[in-house]
Amino acid sequence: MAWLVLGVLGVAFAVWNAFEPAGWSSMSCGKTGELDEPGVRADATCDDPVWSAYGTWPPVTVAALLSAAPVVAALVMRFWVSWLAVVALAALTVYGVAHWTGFWGLLMVGGAPMTVAAMAIAAFHLGVKAYRDSRRGTPEAYAT
Repeated sequence: MAWLVLGVLGVAFAVWNAFEPAGWSSMSCGKTGELDEPGVRADATCDDPVWSAYGTWPPVTVAALLSAAPVVAALVMRFWVSWLAVVALAALTVYGVAHWTGFWGLLMVGGAPMTVAAMAIAAFHLGVKAYRDSRRGTPEAYAT
């Protein structure tokens, strides 16, 4: 259930940012006051919403990227898949850090707290597995 909540939060983050001004996610707006990034509408301004300036696909892509790993972890429910989800979210965060001056920097802003939450969920998942495995190895389990 926690993985699904994390996936929904990833989608909510992308939707929320789709309605924020494009200047919030672009360093060019802070430096020059103009939205100067590849992939933006020619007449887009820093005050236009992200979905209007960049189009709908970039926010949809952010939502898909941030929610895919938690949803897969929720569906598979194996501790090693939980840790793969952590690695995937961490990789998205690193990609966001590398592109922090533009729209894709949103992956850093959303990915960092999601990575921390995913680490907590995966650690809990591993702890539950260890507890269940330890209960299987008790002498009572081998009694006839």
